[in-house]
Amino acid sequence: CVTDSGCSVETEADCMGAGGEYQGDSSTCDGACCIDFVCTEVPEVACDGIFFGVGFFCDGLSVCPREPVPWVDDLTVPSTAVPRYGEAGGNARYEFRVLSILHSLNRALSPVPMWGVNGEIPGPTIEATQGQLVTVDFVNDLRRLDAPEEYITSHLHTVMECVKGPDTYGDAARLSLRVHGIHARAEYSGHPSRTILPGQTYTYKFPNQQPAATMWYHDAAQGLTRLNNYAGIGGFYHLMSAEERYSNVPQFPSGEYYIPLFISDVALDEQGVPDYPDEIAYAFAGEFPVVNGKIWPKTELKAGKYRFTLLNAAGKRPLALSFRLEGGDVIPFHAIAADQSYYSEAVLLEELIVYPSERYDVVVDFFHHRNRDVFLFNSDATTPRIAELVRFTIADRSGFTAAFEKDGLPQPPFIDELLSVRNRTWVLDETSSGSCGASEFSINYQSFDEVEDVVCIGDVEVWEFANAFGAVIPMHAHLVQFQVLERFPVQFTDETFEIDGARLAPEPWERDVWKDTVACPPDQVTRVIARFEDFTGPFVVDSPVMEYRDKDMKRQFVVSKCDCDYDGVRCDNTEDAWGCPSDCALTSSAFCGDGICQAGDGETCGTCARDCRNKEGMCCVSAGVCTAMCIGGGFACTEVAAPVNVACGDGLCEARETAATCAVDCSAVSTNASPYKSNPAQLPTPCHNVHGHTESHHCV
Repeated sequence: CVTDSGCSVETEADCMGAGGEYQGDSSTCDGACCIDFVCTEVPEVACDGIFFGVGFFCDGLSVCPREPVPWVDDLTVPSTAVPRYGEAGGNARYEFRVLSILHSLNRALSPVPMWGVNGEIPGPTIEATQGQLVTVDFVNDLRRLDAPEEYITSHLHTVMECVKGPDTYGDAARLSLRVHGIHARAEYSGHPSRTILPGQTYTYKFPNQQPAATMWYHDAAQGLTRLNNYAGIGGFYHLMSAEERYSNVPQFPSGEYYIPLFISDVALDEQGVPDYPDEIAYAFAGEFPVVNGKIWPKTELKAGKYRFTLLNAAGKRPLALSFRLEGGDVIPFHAIAADQSYYSEAVLLEELIVYPSERYDVVVDFFHHRNRDVFLFNSDATTPRIAELVRFTIADRSGFTAAFEKDGLPQPPFIDELLSVRNRTWVLDETSSGSCGASEFSINYQSFDEVEDVVCIGDVEVWEFANAFGAVIPMHAHLVQFQVLERFPVQFTDETFEIDGARLAPEPWERDVWKDTVACPPDQVTRVIARFEDFTGPFVVDSPVMEYRDKDMKRQFVVSKCDCDYDGVRCDNTEDAWGCPSDCALTSSAFCGDGICQAGDGETCGTCARDCRNKEGMCCVSAGVCTAMCIGGGFACTEVAAPVNVACGDGLCEARETAATCAVDCSAVSTNASPYKSNPAQLPTPCHNVHGHTESHHCV
């Protein structure tokens, strides 16, 4: 008799009375047990290795498999994050610590080194409500598994040190939290240059003044995005309306009948350890599916309706998802929500194309499929092929059978294209000469550091993504939600293009809904419309394909107040450096305490010992030159001047800004503070404040 608490020998009547599963007369509690790849059949309590479960037998094999085995691990739902202060779903403050852990991807494999938020893969889900502030203290607490008192000094995977980011920091394990789809200030939006080293903390604030949506968080560190997420960093961010939180309106399957699915893929070496190429692979795709942290998981469902969130968290692989019975028959389902809103009317589908970072909520009815196996199936042709992702066994007992709302669902009003003040074009392509061996990607044939696109706050713009590359590229913009308008075939000539065919309507699952990620097919222009409101500063437009992003398929755009009185005296509340450079200063982003010895900006061991002396106290810069013996081990030094991108008037007193140079941001009444913090044990004395000055401030 198998119950949630284990296996015991019982009569059938006693087993059923206890809610267990009776295995049959004369059956035992034995199951396959693998120790050092040798299989024996013993009860779970006698297995000192990997126990496959009651009813799984060695079948005459004397050696256990060295590859994952399907349908031996239970599908688990990610935990709900517990706040340090406040209430989950309300005003709350969380601590997310990224930890080095040993994680089991499959019962047939030994646990492997990975990184998990609060030690979990996927990380815990943040539950939030519209208008309720969520604060996250994001802690890089990556330590050596063999010496937990020491922080790690290099990355879990091989780092290409010629790409942006690692070209300054080397193979240091830098992190940057990005909530994909969040509407927040620039400093909280997951800018790839705002990174933290082991021992440092960055505090994010999310006001949640946006429509209800299921978002997800991941790492976005410059040059390391693919590696950090492959290591295990990621989780759901579920923003509800007040009606949903307190009244479950609209009425959908919930509780045990709601299952979020965090879908990715993995490649394994001969020892079953996650493997990633030493160089960036443009078309990297793992050979095994990973769903909610397990390879080929299984679960039992009741006969009835279930709501699923389908997140494609893979680095490159698109998914063509359907629900199929054993034998191949497809079960139709209803899509009820996409990235940023509900559909006004549920969309009936048999298959749904989901590109990296896209999310869709669907309702599937299993009522007529009792005692059958149903598979979440992927029919996309990307190689290596992965087809069956999850096995659902439908029990002979009823679950959620009530009707659910299919039309009149709540969603924000759409934007009339006549309100657009500008069409802004982004050409997506690769460049022939990269600084890192193979070709790099680009947007508008410019680098990430070239900031030329300024959007005025409050404006509506149509953005046109023109794809000159030979494959579909999903695209995403920080800060905004958008509507997909249409596509047109185009013909490229050098760096320009012309419309070359009739209008193409959005796909059925892209219509009548708000999104934050859109698929851009090759030789087409994909048009979306958005309003840029509430927050100013530098934001990012990029591709969710993590390999592309690490090779510069990203650009910065700036949202500006676009007001200027040209008095040349002071920066007023209505001005900022992007829209009024004559009055508001644009200064270097380098500052003492940012974790980099900025030799190119004049930092020395005398002016900034905090950054320019390593943990042994050695001075690592001489006459503007970084000392080679100090580079690495979590220490960073650069001889290249930092970008000039700190803008007076953006509402944040940071870097070298002071009350004297930027009173509008740094006045005595200002409540803004740098989100960076460091572990005091890692810092030399004397203690500097967050702006690198030595006044009477405390380090925290």
